[in-house]
Amino acid sequence: MANAIITFNLSQTDFETIVDMAAEGTSYWASKRLVDNTGEGGKYLTYFVTDAEDSKEYALSLAKVEQAVLDLHVKQSLNNYYQDAIRYLVVKGESYDVGSDIADVIIQQACFGEVIYG
Repeated sequence: MANAIITFNLSQTDFETIVDMAAEGTSYWASKRLVDNTGEGGKYLTYFVTDAEDSKEYALSLAKVEQAVLDLHVKQSLNNYYQDAIRYLVVKGESYDVGSDIADVIIQQACFGEVIYG
């Protein structure tokens, strides 16, 4: 059995890109989406998402979203389109391929521990 250690650090810029893209991507299941951008210089601190189905609110920090991206990368449970964007984010540290659909699955993973919608 082979083991590998993956080092991944989600940048503040990539966190904010994912959050911005998720505002549109999660609209079909999230009834409310708010950003706490009270960090220095307007830096995003927390992304709040409310599930429309059960009204449960989730508070997502950079660390929580970072873990969700890594979990999706390791699980390889999505189709190639999604996995390629996740892989590029983890390996290259770039969020260029993260559109609203990719951001949606990242936020679902962060909230629910899996992708359950769409």
